[in-house]
Amino acid sequence: MARAVWIQLAAGLLIGGACGALLGYLGKCSTGTCPLTANPWRGVLFGATIGGLLAFSVGPARTPVVDGQSAALMIGSEEAFERDVLKAQSPVLVDFYSETCPPCRRLAPIIEKLAQEYEGRAIVAKVNVNRVPGLAGRYGIQGIPAVLFFVKGEQVGRMVGLQSESAYTSMLDELIG
Repeated sequence: MARAVWIQLAAGLLIGGACGALLGYLGKCSTGTCPLTANPWRGVLFGATIGGLLAFSVGPARTPVVDGQSAALMIGSEEAFERDVLKAQSPVLVDFYSETCPPCRRLAPIIEKLAQEYEGRAIVAKVNVNRVPGLAGRYGIQGIPAVLFFVKGEQVGRMVGLQSESAYTSMLDELIG
């Protein structure tokens, strides 16, 4: 995880610095007081600062994992979804997400926590809509994050958008009985 943070920071600094240098080189400032367009060096400084701040404003670069492994079940195909979700005997929470979605990244730690808390009582799974688009179409996923709940192969609930942890736990508790 630490390596991903450093890569995220470096990318923000480099992209911001390059954009700032370009603005400083191409921009016209007659007074010399314009922060980004006075000269390329000032553009690099301000651009890198802005890029670094933006890099961290979008959230963590990766889904947090526990001991090197995700606690949630990762569904990578329609066959795995059929086997692990629709044929499951216990209630299933399925998080439809994308790695490029900031609310999805904010939901990821909650999903990991739920997977640990409900281990043995319910299945907590994740489906990347970019890798398995057929499932997203099959269940009419139009907005992410979308969390669907299944009992014995039937969809019994849906929450679209980022919700509180208590909303997910109350639904799981209700389904577990």
